[in-house]
Formats: sequence, C-alpha cells, structure tokens
Amino acid sequence: MRTLRNQRARIADRINALVERDRPLSGLARVAKYAIDEANTLSIERVEISLSRLPKKLDQFRILHLSDIHHSPFTGLEHIARAVRIASQLNPDLVVLTGDYVSHEAKYIAPAAKVLGELRGRLGVFACLGNHDHWTDAELVTRHLENAGIRVLTNEGTRIESNEASFWLGGVDDHMVGKTDLPLALKGSFPDEFKLLLAHNPIIFRRAARAGIDLTLSGHTHGGQVRVRDNDQRLIRRRRTAGLHKLKDSQIYITRGIGTVVLPIRFQCPPEISVLELRSAT
Repeated sequence: MRTLRNQRARIADRINALVERDRPLSGLARVAKYAIDEANTLSIERVEISLSRLPKKLDQFRILHLSDIHHSPFTGLEHIARAVRIASQLNPDLVVLTGDYVSHEAKYIAPAAKVLGELRGRLGVFACLGNHDHWTDAELVTRHLENAGIRVLTNEGTRIESNEASFWLGGVDDHMVGKTDLPLALKGSFPDEFKLLLAHNPIIFRRAARAGIDLTLSGHTHGGQVRVRDNDQRLIRRRRTAGLHKLKDSQIYITRGIGTVVLPIRFQCPPEISVLELRSAT
C-alpha cells in the first residue's frame, strides 16, 4: 500500500508541476480530463528493426506486439477489444504478448483471455507472463490464455519456421517474482541462429545481450504512463522506458502497452499497438 501511495503522489506532483508552469493553458481539471481521455486512445507504432542475423528469407517479417493489457476497473474490456479489432486488420506474421493481462482480481482473467483469443497471426500467437499475472493468479492466466489458443512460453522456447527459414522464439517468466530462467528459455536453440525473446520486464536486456539474443520484446514500463516535461526535460528521468534500444549486437523494443495501473490516466504517453517489421541486414 505504501508503494501505491508513493506512486500516486509522484503522478500528482508531475501534473501539478505542469499546471504551475503554464496556468493560463490549463487548470488541474482540464489536465486530468485530458489524461483520462488519452488512456482510452490507441496509437499504432510502426517500427523497422535491422538485424544482422535475421535470415534473408525472413526479410520484412512482421510482428504485432501488445503488452500490459491490465483488464481491471481501470482498463475496460471495450478498450481491449478495440485494440484487438485494430490488430486483426494489420495481418502480421506473428503476434506476441508480453505480460500483465489483468490487475487486481481473478475475475478479470477469463474475459480478457477470451478477447485476446481473437488475435490472429499467420504463424500463431505467443505470450509470456508479467508480475501482475503472478500477483493475481499466474496458473489461471496461463490456462485461460492457452484455452484461447495462445501459447504461453514460460521459461521455454520453440523454433518458428517460415519461407524455408527459421528462428528461435523464447519466453521467460517474470523478473519481479524471481522466476526468470533465461538458459531454459534458450534450451534447444542453435548458437548461430537468430533469437527473439519475450520478457515482460526490460531489466533482463543486459543478460539477454550477453546470452546472444538478437531482439528482446518487453513491456512493463507503460512508457512512464505519465510524461510531464519542464522546460522540455522530463521531470523524472528513466532509461529505456519505451521504444527501440541497442546494446552491442542486441536490441530491445519496449512498448508502452495499452492499459493503466495506479490511476486510470495517461499523459503524453498514449496506449500503443506495436507493428515491428524485421529487416535482414545481411
């Protein structure tokens, strides 16, 4: 509870700082309304990622990435269904989900899984778990997702084959609950093949880079959820909260996700549907 109070206090401080900076433009009520409205929007982010080990025959491989669904009193089923409807029109080769499908109560699991089960990728839909899934009921989340046709990769991997080429897709369990096992997620992969990792928490990125992962896909951060700037600078600085980042030969894409936690608001950080186009740099 103390952690939640601290998070709420930080968000309130950021909003108040914006109001104090530019009072003629907006009062607190107007800022709050904007933040609530933004939480119900959806932004499609199209990102091209150049990868040296991606097989040439998989050039222009398209991945649809959703994360941090957070079905709860803060994020309704209608918002999730709208994201799924939009995603269904984008015709990806692969759909991946990187955790936190629910918050608060187990009763939100089954409806979220049913809607997410409508996602379609030419080569399937794969997922990993996040911290909120564990804090709710990880076993129940896994069962409902798999019953909906979504394969949950919990410290395991599989080889994806397409167009006479292949790559390794691994998924790790959540870092915050101490269940991440990266070597197990890579068991069965070849040393020199392209490797894609699903990991809810981007904190694993350095370990993934050392393990030879070419691309890690994560969520967890919500992109900060509330981004308040003072003199064009972020009041509270964070590293790798969203977007594409590189470390030596490894890259990570962190999506802002589509849901909210702590408060049902977003500010200058809209919910995101990520469409990633992989390009072979060979």
